[in-house]
Amino acid sequence: MSAAATQPPTQVGDVYGRLTVVELLGVRKINTGARVNFALVKCSCDDETVKEVRLGNLRSGRTNSCGCLWRERMIKHGQYTSRLHRIWTGMRFRCSSPNTRSAHRYVGRGITVCDEWQDFAVFRDWALANGYADGKEIDRRDNDRGYSPDNCRWVTKLENLANRSKYLPGELEEWLHAEAGRQACSPYEVLKQALELYLGTSRIGDSDAQRSAGR
Repeated sequence: MSAAATQPPTQVGDVYGRLTVVELLGVRKINTGARVNFALVKCSCDDETVKEVRLGNLRSGRTNSCGCLWRERMIKHGQYTSRLHRIWTGMRFRCSSPNTRSAHRYVGRGITVCDEWQDFAVFRDWALANGYADGKEIDRRDNDRGYSPDNCRWVTKLENLANRSKYLPGELEEWLHAEAGRQACSPYEVLKQALELYLGTSRIGDSDAQRSAGR
């Protein structure tokens, strides 16, 4: 029997780590079809963040802050600004933000991040053991499923573009233009960079010049 199962029922005012229960929200049906109890909590950190959390995670000790404890650990160990951390943050943001331009591709389709990857350390360990390298991006094998160890892999930018184009040709063009705007270059340059990264060479322009000279 788990420790959570032997605890008395949660009540408003109960404290779990840095979190104080403000309101019991009851049971909701989540994307997987499961029914989960939620609670509204307030963190004792400087931001005094108020957020909804799964009651089971709260009672088991899996969730014990608004995220501030984790941020403090990342800063302490110098990983808060790492590329892998930014990938993890972006992945979770895409799947939890209903007001972004890409919300219809993630939140609107029920795309989620699995429970175990809510912990950056778990995600980091999986990434390092499964092919992560600078220049590679996270990719979902099945575009209709969420982010989890059994559905994700690390691919080059070109491979990721190819996967996107199979499912979302219209969104691919939108992404190319957005990325081009971010880099202040043309969509062609974005594709060229991806191809150079994939081939490990920067001689694409030289090849073009050679073909032109041979005409």
